[in-house]
Amino acid sequence: MGLMDLIRLIPFLICFILSGCMSPDGRVKTHAQNINSYSDFGICSGYGCKNYHLTGLTDEEWNNVKTLFQPQAKNPEEERRIIAKAIALMEQYIGPKTGTENDKAKAVVINFSTSGQMDCVDEAINSTTYIYLMRKYGLIKFHSLGAAARRNLNDLSYPHSSATIYEIGKEKIEGGDGHFVVDSWFHKNGALAEIIPTRIWKGRWYPKEKQDVYNFSAS
Repeated sequence: MGLMDLIRLIPFLICFILSGCMSPDGRVKTHAQNINSYSDFGICSGYGCKNYHLTGLTDEEWNNVKTLFQPQAKNPEEERRIIAKAIALMEQYIGPKTGTENDKAKAVVINFSTSGQMDCVDEAINSTTYIYLMRKYGLIKFHSLGAAARRNLNDLSYPHSSATIYEIGKEKIEGGDGHFVVDSWFHKNGALAEIIPTRIWKGRWYPKEKQDVYNFSAS
């Protein structure tokens, strides 16, 4: 399972050259080689992966991520809710280690101070990395990784990209019933990622409410 996800990850990353908010830095092509374990992986920031950080989680932090998946989800819908929480928690851990803890929601296209900030390319690559690690360690049972989803390429809005997942057992068709975007760009670092059907997201979808940093002591 881990090897197949890694194989899928490589073309997923390369496809960002033609998508997203900013064109990605060339190092994205070798990003998959840097995802070794939960304690040793890379993440992007600075718009288009201008800044690349080698980082990781401690055993204690990873155990806290694992705890979110216990007991195991009973169905795909429940697992998607847990994935959103897990991404938020991983962002909260990784943020202070990489200077991205103050990443704002909805990164603007023109930004003269991108240090510590993430555009949609950065967010999509990082979310894909987190999901890959969850899959690698057997935390996710009902979903597999999908390729990058892109929207707004043919209208007046600028292009936007997101990580995606497929519900296992459903046909792997982009925008099909089992295809979901995992979009952490809409909210600031450490907030719940938005996980919605790709066909809805493609229609210029935006969340009605902003998410604050997720409070893991609440539930």
